[in-house]
Amino acid sequence: MGIAGASDVYSKANDLFSHFLRIQVSISGVFRICNALGRNLDPVLAETCFEPIEVASTDVVYASMDGSMVQTDDGYKEVKAGRIWVSSDITANGNTRNRITKSQYSAHLGHYSAFLPKFEASLSSYQLGEAPLVFITDGATWIQDYTTSHYPNGTHILDYFHAVERLHTFSSTVGLSKSWFDEQCNVLKSDGVLPVLATLRCLVYTDSVSLSARNTLLTYYENNTDRMNYPSYLKRGLCIGNGAMEAANRTLVQTRCKRSGQRWSEQGVNHILNLRCAWQSNNWTCVTKLLVEH
Repeated sequence: MGIAGASDVYSKANDLFSHFLRIQVSISGVFRICNALGRNLDPVLAETCFEPIEVASTDVVYASMDGSMVQTDDGYKEVKAGRIWVSSDITANGNTRNRITKSQYSAHLGHYSAFLPKFEASLSSYQLGEAPLVFITDGATWIQDYTTSHYPNGTHILDYFHAVERLHTFSSTVGLSKSWFDEQCNVLKSDGVLPVLATLRCLVYTDSVSLSARNTLLTYYENNTDRMNYPSYLKRGLCIGNGAMEAANRTLVQTRCKRSGQRWSEQGVNHILNLRCAWQSNNWTCVTKLLVEH
């Protein structure tokens, strides 16, 4: 019943139980069970409840964090979400996309100080050994401060597509051509951010809008220069885009918690997110252990 309530709206659980088991369940019953399980999971997911995962020295462990907005009783608020996966679990899926077959997820609506213990618990299950740890994140200050201070030996990459998105916003604002934009994107990959910074500094504007747009992009790139060495990352065979985290926001959070007309209490959405993290991380045993203990 917990899986049914975590995977779809509570009213759909009765359809599933009626179809497969020929029994009727009440919406309120599904709601109560999901909230009780999710509430009891909260302290468990902040501990090391995951089975240890051995990582080969030839693998790369990727980690990422991002935010996704959901509507609550007090307006839209941000869910912090995390995803961790291993390079050997990336498989080809057609000609243009790869698929990650296994991941560990964490999520919490509220201040990041309550989210980080859950993220750390999921990351600590990976027995890294000699395998490198790579963070691919956006430019959020709290994420950058946390990852660089707690994992100084990791490789920290600014999501290439966030960098390009900022560049596109600037070029559109000041009226630069698509060919100029495409050229700078190629330079970012082939030569890194320093030549792009030099090009930006050579652009002179007198109107306040263009000048502000250029200075905003300059500041963003200058603040993230250490995380934009894309030629080096590509040479090492590393991913430089954060599509995996964007997909996690959709599948983990938005698919269940951002339906038309939905409005959540802060506790209610966190209870469901706890269940979804355990389920999609293939860690439902921590839920069954709760049932045994209670």
